[in-house]
Amino acid sequence: MKHFIFILFVISFQLKAQDVNSSKTYINTCYNDQQCFSLNSASHIFFNQNTHELTIVVDFVKFKIGNDTLDEWLDDLDDTKLFFKGYLNTDNLLSLTHHNTKAIIVNGLMSFNGVSHSHSIELTLFEISKEGMLSVNYQNDYFDRIAANLQFGFYPKEFKINKKAHHLKKKITLAIYKGYVNPFKPGMEHWITN
Repeated sequence: MKHFIFILFVISFQLKAQDVNSSKTYINTCYNDQQCFSLNSASHIFFNQNTHELTIVVDFVKFKIGNDTLDEWLDDLDDTKLFFKGYLNTDNLLSLTHHNTKAIIVNGLMSFNGVSHSHSIELTLFEISKEGMLSVNYQNDYFDRIAANLQFGFYPKEFKINKKAHHLKKKITLAIYKGYVNPFKPGMEHWITN
């Protein structure tokens, strides 16, 4: 019985160690001459310290609020996730924080709706004081101190979304404020695939 309890403890610890924290994400576009937007915890940011790869995953389903009329414009976006993969020239993200004064342009590959294109995003990393109001504690000391602001936009035509039922044409803008940077660990591959 002691061995069984120990095994359950180890399994629960491993599952807890791979918790992934989402980030608040804002989406905005124009549909039928109306400004449409939504705000929800719809994205995840990962950083692999070994390969220096930054991955951003946006799940458009999470923007929906459950009202068919208000969610209509999201119907063309919610069947696949958007992925951005780029590389940073460091394995120490805190060296890029610069007291929230320097935006970094990250070049990478954006994939969405079965189409991939080279794309750039503007990224600002900043360090959060352990004693500050914005501080979080997920038992991951290094990554708990880093937050990310970023923003990017794309046109539906780039990813062939304009050919779907609602014919979205206007620029779609996404922004993440105080995003949590999750450490990418082995076993998390399912988070960065469709």
